[in-house]
Amino acid sequence: MTPHPRPAPATAHALVLAPVTAGWDGGAFFTPVIRTLVGAGLRVTVADTLALWDEEVTTLAGLAARWLEVLPTFGPVDLLCGNALGGAVAQALLPSLDPATAALLVSGPARSDALLAERLGEIADLAAAGRPAAALDLLHRRVQPEGREPDGAAEPGAGADAEAGRRLAGGLRLLAGIDLTEAVRAHPGPLLQIVGARSQLVTRRHTAAAPHHRVHAVPRAGMRPHFDRTAEVSAHVGALLHEKGLR
Repeated sequence: MTPHPRPAPATAHALVLAPVTAGWDGGAFFTPVIRTLVGAGLRVTVADTLALWDEEVTTLAGLAARWLEVLPTFGPVDLLCGNALGGAVAQALLPSLDPATAALLVSGPARSDALLAERLGEIADLAAAGRPAAALDLLHRRVQPEGREPDGAAEPGAGADAEAGRRLAGGLRLLAGIDLTEAVRAHPGPLLQIVGARSQLVTRRHTAAAPHHRVHAVPRAGMRPHFDRTAEVSAHVGALLHEKGLR
């Protein structure tokens, strides 16, 4: 009897939702994590979260509703990833996903508080007042670990123009007053939330998790722990993939 060849296993698919950026950077915001995902054999799709935003969308729920409408066009998603605003939208989508879907969140708040709203509001107000360069500079300072002086340009390659100001103001304001705790804790699938232990913006207190989920605060890292402590973050991402059976 001639054995029939077994079909090759389908490649697992990771969908990444972006943070608020002044202009679309093609996924550079998540480069270290994307490298880890691709290295594990996943197919990665990176999406500009604000691509579905306009001035008619004034709440995170409104933006998440638009993403829910287009989500089927991406095909099956085994791992939903989100960074900052993208992480918040990803968590809002959890109740509508396959229960087995894994979630990877990097500095993605499940809930806001007065301090986070104030700090994001300062940046948004500068952008809305026609001062996108000042808004980008303040954002650059806020994403550093607390106590570290920023080095380099505010956001390489991003033009501080009216469209940048529009994206910054509109996107950052969507994070004020959110509380996705119930949606996150009800998700039965694997979930990993990574934050910087010295973040000036999203911290452990802005996260939510069920007992089977994991929250990891990266020592000495700020709002971008995947750049501040790449090897440590990559190790935790690898552990999530192993737990989900994606590597």
